[in-house]
Amino acid sequence: MATFTVDIPVGPIWSNDDAQTKCPIACAAHLGTWNGQWTTVIPGEMSVCGCTYNVPATGGSSFTIDVPAGPIFSNEDAQTKCPIACASYGGTWNGQWTTVVQGLMSVCGCTFKV
Repeated sequence: MATFTVDIPVGPIWSNDDAQTKCPIACAAHLGTWNGQWTTVIPGEMSVCGCTYNVPATGGSSFTIDVPAGPIFSNEDAQTKCPIACASYGGTWNGQWTTVVQGLMSVCGCTFKV
């Protein structure tokens, strides 16, 4: 099984103890596992946590969830944005999308293999 790591923004982290609380939750919300690493990228405003993902070789089961993708204005727009949004979480786009806040936020249906 292969793995890869992505830094996920989590807002400010004030200490290692604070990271111990925030990072596992943020990584789990993005379907990953915290690897114990974090860093502040904008002092007092933004830190990132290292989230590790396991990529199965083949087979296994799958599940689908909606992930935020920013505003999507049409099916054509979704064809560009949703594959990228899903891939950023380690999934693949299933062809579905919907707007949840007009002009501000849409979500894409992403399938994840486990």
